[in-house]
Amino acid sequence: MLALEQELDIETTREKLAAFLNIIGLYMTEYSAALDLEHKGSQLRLDIRNLTVVADTMDGPVPLYRMGSGENWVGYHVLSHLALHKWFRQKARPVPGFVIFDQPSQAHYPPERDADGSLEGLADADRIAVLQLFKLVADAAEELAPVMQIIVMDHADLKHEWFETAIVERWRWGNKLVPEEWVQ
Repeated sequence: MLALEQELDIETTREKLAAFLNIIGLYMTEYSAALDLEHKGSQLRLDIRNLTVVADTMDGPVPLYRMGSGENWVGYHVLSHLALHKWFRQKARPVPGFVIFDQPSQAHYPPERDADGSLEGLADADRIAVLQLFKLVADAAEELAPVMQIIVMDHADLKHEWFETAIVERWRWGNKLVPEEWVQ
């Protein structure tokens, strides 16, 4: 009975949650080093009461909604998902072993500027940011393989070997996500 009472103890539960969130925040902070986001270098954490990302800075906490641009929002969301899934995989939690990112480059590379997926039309800073974001995702996929799959649907087409080898399907040449023969 004592073991069961300990498992149900609210203070023990809070301490465990705080420890787990600290570890996830550490992963977020480590992943953030790969991106050039606002508040880079700050300790990151998930605020589960407000369901947001917070950067703890020397001037105090900065929640995601005060972090500026779409680039920051996308970057912090991506690294948060990667950190959560890393923890889920390490703890063998019953969470599906995949995550899908839909157009994470959109903050830098809107579809109306898409010709062939090339980054040539982008300013240098945008091109670098898209490359960094995709490299972070590729590195995380390699780190968490084979227990985690990361699916990215995007129009960006980077000319790097690591990117090319990760592509399973290019949808822009007549292929569709749901093949016609499946629709009846």
